[in-house]
Amino acid sequence: MSWVRQPPVYSPVDPLALAKSGLALLGDRSNRKDRVAELIAQAFNAREVLLADSGTSALVAALRALVPPGGTVAYPGYGCIDLTAAAIRAGVKVRLYDLDPATLSPDLDSVKRTVGRGVDAIVVTHLYGYAADLPAVNEIAATKGIPVIEDAAQAAGGLLNGSRLGALGDVSILSFGRGKGLTAGSGGALLLRGANSFRLATKIRSKLQAGRRGGSELIKLGAQWTLARPALYRLPASIPALRLGEMVYRPAAEPRAISDTAASMLASALAMESGETKRRRVLAGSLLSSIGNAPRVSVIRSIEGGDPGYLRLPLIDRVGDLQPDDALGAIRGYPMTLDQHPQLASILHAGEVSGSGSALLRDRLFTLPTHSRVRASDANRLSEWLGERRLAVPAEAWAT
Repeated sequence: MSWVRQPPVYSPVDPLALAKSGLALLGDRSNRKDRVAELIAQAFNAREVLLADSGTSALVAALRALVPPGGTVAYPGYGCIDLTAAAIRAGVKVRLYDLDPATLSPDLDSVKRTVGRGVDAIVVTHLYGYAADLPAVNEIAATKGIPVIEDAAQAAGGLLNGSRLGALGDVSILSFGRGKGLTAGSGGALLLRGANSFRLATKIRSKLQAGRRGGSELIKLGAQWTLARPALYRLPASIPALRLGEMVYRPAAEPRAISDTAASMLASALAMESGETKRRRVLAGSLLSSIGNAPRVSVIRSIEGGDPGYLRLPLIDRVGDLQPDDALGAIRGYPMTLDQHPQLASILHAGEVSGSGSALLRDRLFTLPTHSRVRASDANRLSEWLGERRLAVPAEAWAT
């Protein structure tokens, strides 16, 4: 069955909640966003929650609030192309720091050097549910009075020292888009915890454009729920024009409030998150046990105190001979470092490079699916793809 394609990431969708959300669009919408904002605030220990139409919009709003016009933000040298889109829309310049390819966390010496070149804020990104060392970056930033933005779009239920990713910084960003651990079809959130949270929230909220009703999210979520089954996902995945799984640059729009549909779906998404995270951890643990000390790959280790949520399982191809297998969902990471994004060139400070760690991730990082639609046969084929033994995967990994 080599023709079956495995969705790279699946975030659970409650079909009953989806149906109720569609009906709710015809009714009262007045308190829906306030209620879900309270749930997010409780889940992520935030003082203020601003619900936006995307994680990118939330980052744009944060950059505009924390970085002066024409100022500079420090970005990781390896990450999602939406970082570039947010910086361009926010009107800020960019410097880069390197990542440690062994942990996906910031290279702290590189962070210090980047801060020394002059920045007004730092963005720290958690990748694939692995914790970045935000406390250590906070210490570096504090010496210069620089704010740190926690980009938890890929937090996926990961933890650091018992606290969930997305709840660690004075300013945190969440994303509820397709392929995130917590999905509502679209949307994002800006979370604030510092002493100036209320003042900052009031300033940002006044500039958010009104949200849409969000009928298109119903279609997106319905398609996501249906096509999460590999035998069906292979149909759209076989159409090159859809560019599923590719890194595509999309200019960031002016930030808006979250749509009504996305807001109405968030409560059910939060309720399903812990179960999906548990299943991802079980499957990831089984895959890691199978890999063991395999000479062909290196596993990404978590930083001290970290407990990954495994949005995907990242591995380093040590030999350099692994080939992607779309049917298995075994794919490469981001194909470019940030200094290679052509769109970033006009706002990237001269001489800024992503660094050797980021380049290694670009060239050697592979990620494997860990979501609840992966089955025992998929896991065994993934293990064989790595050249290792077949798995004895615990039954709870396949529970639905």
